[in-house]
Amino acid sequence: MTDRLYRLIYGSMMLIALYFNIKNMVYFLIGVIILEGVTNWRIPLIIRKLRGISPEVDINSSSKCKISLEAERVWRFMIGVTFLLTYVFFQEQLWFVPWFLAFVIFGAGASDVCPGLLAIKKAGCK
Repeated sequence: MTDRLYRLIYGSMMLIALYFNIKNMVYFLIGVIILEGVTNWRIPLIIRKLRGISPEVDINSSSKCKISLEAERVWRFMIGVTFLLTYVFFQEQLWFVPWFLAFVIFGAGASDVCPGLLAIKKAGCK
């Protein structure tokens, strides 16, 4: 499973959960993405290891990095915290932010272009 396919699945699941107002599913998805961001146990990497496929490693990018964190890990943590803050704590005032994030994640899965991930990489993460 690639990160692109994972974003497509995650975005569609979040959109379904938001549309049908399935709060437990939204909380579960928020917990999964925060756990992935904190621990770096990402579902696509776990599936690749179980299938016996080596993870994709870019040796050249590690020498240019300003920050030693992976951009994907930082992105997942930031998305999870933003979902948590806007859906759990400020749902009445900022109801549109989780929808916007879910559409952006779905679009990133469909097109393999994520503006947030590109900005994090531009900031110096590998």
